[in-house]
Amino acid sequence: MGYKIGIIGCGNVGLSYAYSLVNLGLDINEIVLIDLNTNKVLGEALDLSHSISNARGYVEKIYFGEYDDIKDADILCITAGMPQSSKKVSRMEDISGAAVIMQNIMKNVNKTGFDGIILVASNPLDIMTLKIAKLYNCNYNKVIGSGTLLETARLKYEISKKLNFPIRSISGYVLGEHGDSQFVVWSSVKINDKYEINDYLSQSDMLEIADNVKKAGFYVSSLKGYTNFGVATALSKITKNIINDQKEFIPVSSYDKEKDVYISALTKVGCEGVEERTIDFLNENEKELYDISANIIKEGYESL
Repeated sequence: MGYKIGIIGCGNVGLSYAYSLVNLGLDINEIVLIDLNTNKVLGEALDLSHSISNARGYVEKIYFGEYDDIKDADILCITAGMPQSSKKVSRMEDISGAAVIMQNIMKNVNKTGFDGIILVASNPLDIMTLKIAKLYNCNYNKVIGSGTLLETARLKYEISKKLNFPIRSISGYVLGEHGDSQFVVWSSVKINDKYEINDYLSQSDMLEIADNVKKAGFYVSSLKGYTNFGVATALSKITKNIINDQKEFIPVSSYDKEKDVYISALTKVGCEGVEERTIDFLNENEKELYDISANIIKEGYESL
């Protein structure tokens, strides 16, 4: 019997994630879509169902459901939130409205007795992930935010574009807040896992790339009105780590017990959720940037 996955919030991100799951080839048997827009999501579920036989995965059933349908799900992905706008200048906007939405969602989730892993992709990401974890009986290891996995992908794209190197030849991370205080861990960036990035990029190049990464989401939104494929693929990567018990260290938002915040660090993810997290590899300057980012997230959460 394969995994059962519930998706709460079937806008552009939720539906892109669902479509990605159909084509991942993972041991997923059932996908439940939950959204307030009943007619639209009924149609989306039917349309996705028509893709099953031509897809490479094992999904057998995709349907519009109610909260009670996710009580036996293994993974629950929450993408619901305040409407995305190309005019926003910060993910911290609408924080109070987003918190109310999460409060209502988790009230309904907890009623079902659901006890699986929760993935979060709702902005402001780190604050909403902490909010959900605290509402989910503080089961921190079972709550994971998409974090800076998307920014890390954008970093590799920007370096690839700058140097004309294949994206997959580039390794490295963006950590911290999924927001303005994110930072590139330049000490981790390498070409083909051995060549230091300092040999290829100047300081001004690095500043330009980091700025492009930070602004990428808003730039995409200004062009098409929203972002969806990048974050949906990031969610799919986390899902793959869980289902395949890969125990891979990836840059996602996980709980920092010392600081009492969710913030992106290198996090080992397996079938039980978060198994380990580390920032030990950061240099002193990067650790300072991590602390600054954590404090900004904490202040945001405490403002609720």
